[in-house]
Amino acid sequence: ELERDALDARLHLLQRQVAPHFLFNTLANVQALIDIGSPKAADLMRSLIAYLRAAVPRLHEPTTTLGEELALVRAYLELMYMRMPDRLQYAIETDASLHAVRCPTLTLLTLVENAVKHGIDPAEDGGRIVIRIWRDAGRCRLRVEDSGAGLGASAHGLGTGLSTLRDRLALSFGAGAELQVAAHLPHGTRADIGFPLAADA
Repeated sequence: ELERDALDARLHLLQRQVAPHFLFNTLANVQALIDIGSPKAADLMRSLIAYLRAAVPRLHEPTTTLGEELALVRAYLELMYMRMPDRLQYAIETDASLHAVRCPTLTLLTLVENAVKHGIDPAEDGGRIVIRIWRDAGRCRLRVEDSGAGLGASAHGLGTGLSTLRDRLALSFGAGAELQVAAHLPHGTRADIGFPLAADA
């Protein structure tokens, strides 16, 4: 019980680190939207408010469902598409039977934010993000791949968001969790997450 309490305390500490990191990234995106002086400013603000209303309450919860994560990711990508409609394309392919599976809060969004920030944004022509969720031999698999700028200098480390996510996955699923980031040829990056499914999932 003491070990479980210690793990719970560690998970809550990591969750408190996620909240300011997430909000900082969101506000940085707002600044970028303001900087381009879009004539659709009112639409952008409405999308942002809807996105934050969906996201902020979940920051206080250590876990969520993949279905809720997908709803948040769609809202985020719609917001980013309004910011760069000529430079961002995306597709989502999921196994609907996995939408009730629980995972650490912002698991999928962290991967997608990373793809936008380090892949699509720096690429002159932008790129495409593909999100996949599927079942594989008793495991849940999540993949976010982009055709953006590629790993580049970031290949030497995961960065704060992904490092914290790796820790949260380990606390939730133990040694059965995995997070891998690799080059996606011919250019771009692929992030993969895997974790064991419960027997009834």
